[in-house]
Amino acid sequence: MSRLPLILQGLAAEAHKAGSWEGFRKDFLLQIKHGLYWHWTDDPNFQIDLTKGPRDLSSMANPNLIGVGKLMITSDLKYWSDYGGDKGRPYVAIIDMSSVPRNAYQQVNRGFGNEFMVFKPEMVKVIKVVPRKRAFQINREQHDKLPHNEQELYDFYLAVTKFRFGLAL
Repeated sequence: MSRLPLILQGLAAEAHKAGSWEGFRKDFLLQIKHGLYWHWTDDPNFQIDLTKGPRDLSSMANPNLIGVGKLMITSDLKYWSDYGGDKGRPYVAIIDMSSVPRNAYQQVNRGFGNEFMVFKPEMVKVIKVVPRKRAFQINREQHDKLPHNEQELYDFYLAVTKFRFGLAL
């Protein structure tokens, strides 16, 4: 297999964490774990601060979603683009979840959609923080390369996991 594009390495990590084709399929389709994650911010130097947690009004309305040592992210950049006002927050942190265990982040329902609660943000890495326009370019590049049907998803899964499971395909 040729070298995997950088923009798909997060998805490959999701395939390995899933442990099975069915687990990967469910994560991709139902959890929307597509390997590229975002955190909208006002801070061009955003870093994860383990002494903080979600602090918006919807988090405060649900006591399970507040507290020190948690982080909210999304895999759908556009869905959250207006968050924080008329123009939204001006920067986006690109988030690497490849070292975070599969069960340490999951979709939550706060009424917005496509939002993950990260229960172990100490394992999350901020790749870099970019302006809105650049984030949307990266997001389009990634979505163009994602599998677009179940067969492509299955082929991707086999291609990135075959050596891990000792298969010679």
